[in-house]
Amino acid sequence: MQEALQPIASLISKSEKAQQKLAPGTWQHTMLRNNLKALHQAFALISQDAKNVDDFMADNLQEALRAFTLMISKTENAKAKLSLGTSQHTLLRNRLKALRIARKIVEDSWCPKACIKKVT
Repeated sequence: MQEALQPIASLISKSEKAQQKLAPGTWQHTMLRNNLKALHQAFALISQDAKNVDDFMADNLQEALRAFTLMISKTENAKAKLSLGTSQHTLLRNRLKALRIARKIVEDSWCPKACIKKVT
């Protein structure tokens, strides 16, 4: 999981810079705001900055899962258009791996171990 921190931190930084260039109230600004919120939550959970899962309300985690699903889908689509071995392909491969880890940790924090035990 620690390997996901650097790509997520990079994505947070790039998203924050991009958001500053967008007018508030536009769909792009709103989308980046939601993505950033999800990325910050996952970063805190992975780096264990969140002392308690209750730091994030369940609806925020549900929103984060939606954001990660969209980010993963867009990243997969972009990666498919790039040639294997290019720096952009490698960047998106690493970012995709980090986004999947982030989504998994958010899922795990949203559905506690007691929930998993009921399923198994």
